[in-house]
Amino acid sequence: MPQPLPSLASLRSFEASARLESFSKAAQELNLTQAAISQQIRLLEDRVGGDLFRREARHVKLTELGRLYHSLTVEALRELESAFETVRALARPNALVVKTTPTFASYWLLPRLSAFQHAWPSASLTVTAVESSLGQFDGVGDVAITTGQDQWQGFLTTKLFDIDLVAVASPTVARRTDLGRFLAGNTDTIIHTMRRLDDWSLWCLGAGVPNFQLDRGTILFNSALSYSAAEKGMGIVIAEEAMIADQLAAGSLVEVHSARVPSGRGYYLLEPDHRTRKPIVDAFIHWLQLEMAATTSILSERRGLGLGLGKS
Repeated sequence: MPQPLPSLASLRSFEASARLESFSKAAQELNLTQAAISQQIRLLEDRVGGDLFRREARHVKLTELGRLYHSLTVEALRELESAFETVRALARPNALVVKTTPTFASYWLLPRLSAFQHAWPSASLTVTAVESSLGQFDGVGDVAITTGQDQWQGFLTTKLFDIDLVAVASPTVARRTDLGRFLAGNTDTIIHTMRRLDDWSLWCLGAGVPNFQLDRGTILFNSALSYSAAEKGMGIVIAEEAMIADQLAAGSLVEVHSARVPSGRGYYLLEPDHRTRKPIVDAFIHWLQLEMAATTSILSERRGLGLGLGKS
């Protein structure tokens, strides 16, 4: 039968002592006495069944057992603190907790969020960026914004827009790219996104050009990193057009080919289906839809004017 878990007080005393390498400094940080910290550590060591610290003259050092326990517990403590702060945020008047992907947060939401804050100065905003697996969007939060194909159970879903894929690069890379060689699949200056390894194959199929295999170019973890790398001149990336609308308008990214390929995915707004909407959530969704419409309009206008392929 599993033993009861150590108290949170013991774990906090352990984490602070390990980080500061001092019981006295941990006591100051946690507003406790050094004797209280020592007692919590002794209780924890009794529960574990071994020494977690080597006591030295002016400081303490983790033992091998202590280092192992620290590595296993520190992330859990951070998650507990994050959960507590999220719940505190939800309890505030006009609180709004938004979960979304790192790319949507960095490239679309944050550049526009000051406009919402200006309209709702009393709003208490918490934005959490998580990768787009279903489990990470479950639980606490007012709304979530992620990509997919409307597959979420237990949520009210609203499609915000469809995702079109475009091949983009910095102006410098676009100017030096030989389009003929590129269309023949003869370039190593490409960027793959680990979270979206099918983007190049989807785009190449839609554009009617040879596919680029993973043995060519650079692989980065998510789209936010890939877009940033492309802006810095590392290569050509397949991007979700709406996510880089600002970069296309500013000219920091340009299209290297005119093909615009539907991905079959969309961005969706998710709301827990058991929760009554708060006025702040109504306001945010209304603002979000207006901003999305503005982004779509700007992209449509660019297409109508024929902007792209190095033009801005």
